[in-house]
Amino acid sequence: MMTSTPATGILQCSASIRDAVESVFSALAVLEAAARERLSAAGRESRHPGTSDLAALRPTIQTLLREQGERFNGTGVVMAPDALTDAAFHLEWWQRAGDQAARPLRLNLDPRSESFYDYTLKPWFVIPRDEGHGTVMGPYVDLHCAGLYILTFTRPLTVHGEFVGVVGADVPVAAFEQIVIRSLKHLGGEAVVITSEGRVLAANTPTWAVGEIARELLGHEAAVERAAVPAPEVDWSVVRVESSALG
Repeated sequence: MMTSTPATGILQCSASIRDAVESVFSALAVLEAAARERLSAAGRESRHPGTSDLAALRPTIQTLLREQGERFNGTGVVMAPDALTDAAFHLEWWQRAGDQAARPLRLNLDPRSESFYDYTLKPWFVIPRDEGHGTVMGPYVDLHCAGLYILTFTRPLTVHGEFVGVVGADVPVAAFEQIVIRSLKHLGGEAVVITSEGRVLAANTPTWAVGEIARELLGHEAAVERAAVPAPEVDWSVVRVESSALG
């Protein structure tokens, strides 16, 4: 039976996962500031920003990828429609390419095409735009990331209070799991981090596979303890279970 008040251990675990989430957003703050300054500079020069202003962010993006190592598979800026003078849709997004230099992500952004990639419909874009805060989507298999299970972190990019796009990063779930697994291992029994949909993000035993749907953990029957991850960008929980409780 689940305890009425989470114990200190599981609360510390959920706090460490919050810290891992916030560390990604803290890393993105550098890119956010650089993008805002570049777009603001265009306004000070009495001109509308264009794709060349986003291209000027490439050194910042590539430095961020190098500094984050395997923790970031890709990062960049995705612009709101018509925010730039010379492109209705545009992103300046770069990905790791093994030991080679980072490479730009190329998507079909022509709305006249049948294969048009309309990123404005994606939750990672919609939530920052409509709700004004960061979000983390996934885990899911991203075909643009060599089939990796990833988490997409995004936060709104604003200039003078106006939404102009998002800054974000694709974080491989395997890399994120390595960060949080240390605290999970300190909990007794089996411990799992799950999303509100019941998808497994990390676990301290091989019983639970990353990406697996484990909706049985959303109910209270199998849980010994449960604690929400106290980060506003996510709806995740740490659940500690007894193997016998799962039958």
